[in-house]
Amino acid sequence: MKKIFLIIICCILVASIKEKAIEDMISHYPEKPEITEHKFSIPSKAKKEIQNILKQKFFRDKIYYWSIKHSDGVDFALMDNVIGKSMPITFLVVFNSTGEVKYSSLIKYREAYGGEVKSKTWLNQFNGMKQDSLYKFPGNIAGISGATISVNSMTRGIGKLSLLLPHIIKNHNNAK
Repeated sequence: MKKIFLIIICCILVASIKEKAIEDMISHYPEKPEITEHKFSIPSKAKKEIQNILKQKFFRDKIYYWSIKHSDGVDFALMDNVIGKSMPITFLVVFNSTGEVKYSSLIKYREAYGGEVKSKTWLNQFNGMKQDSLYKFPGNIAGISGATISVNSMTRGIGKLSLLLPHIIKNHNNAK
């Protein structure tokens, strides 16, 4: 009975996180886009390569992503988790069709400290970056006093998704 209850609670939490992500996506487009959810199994070779480059592991072997059809084309939104000081940080990155970060959002922050990474001002510094950009903190990504661990985790996490995006797009186009 306890197991069933936990499974139900987990499903509700995941659903609410996905709903929040979709609401976030819709809010960034002037006309309501057509959003389709997908699940991508990360190929083990790509996973190892990306993890070695950014020195950060993927939270799971699968990732949720959405294709977003709108009047100017198709964007891709990828949602992942990184570990902050001790808890997962759930974030969303939306890429345009050329692989540039269109915007990023923090969907769920679970730590007591370091929540300043939710700031749009801080997140906006990733806009326009792409696969070959230097996602480096300290370096070209500004830090936040009191949020060093979260800043480092989010910076690597967004960089990680930019490296994963070409694999997702290839898989998405082959599935059509």
